Amino acid sequence: MAFKFKKATCVVAGTFNMYVIQPPWLAKLEILPKGSEVSIGTDLNEPGFRYIPTKGPFRWFVTPNRIEVETRDSEADCGIPVASVLAALPWTPLVALGNNSIYTAPLEDLGRLREEFRCSPQSPEGYSLKQRSLHFGLSRDGAVTNLQLSFTLEELELSFNVNTELRKRESADAQVAARRFLQDRRDTEFLIQKLLGLSVEYGNSDTKQS
Repeated sequence: MAFKFKKATCVVAGTFNMYVIQPPWLAKLEILPKGSEVSIGTDLNEPGFRYIPTKGPFRWFVTPNRIEVETRDSEADCGIPVASVLAALPWTPLVALGNNSIYTAPLEDLGRLREEFRCSPQSPEGYSLKQRSLHFGLSRDGAVTNLQLSFTLEELELSFNVNTELRKRESADAQVAARRFLQDRRDTEFLIQKLLGLSVEYGNSDTKQS
């Protein structure tokens, strides 16, 4: 069975001045498209800004401890703008960087999964099962790949995270990790097929931000 691409993100954790990483600065460095208007939002529960440019496939989330670039365009490379920001701020203390993608399938496809993935535990009296997940963690070349197959009440979700630890490492290492964004996806989709017997498809991916 095949899962459909839903969205992807590149997230870098560290210590950031969110008053520097704003649309005019991003545009000056040509990280945001020239002439793009930007919708700016805030979260009342924590400090930070959300930037949604009218041009380009990305939306941005910037907080004091995280930069996240998200897309619903399966061909967009979230790692490139993140790497460009890190190159412009080479002395920023960094913690980790993650390249992530999420795929979904309708709940009625549950019966098409391999039998060992379909078993459901009996809920204790007074409880109802909201979600169950199958997780794999694999390490290679200093990065950890986490694969997760989740069963919710609404859909089946397949996700991955390739996490690179950046404490005591150079900004250049972080930029390399960010630029592996699409390669990490290709490598992980190979693992998805080998470990879970599943495939992913992109034909109906939504290229609009919402």
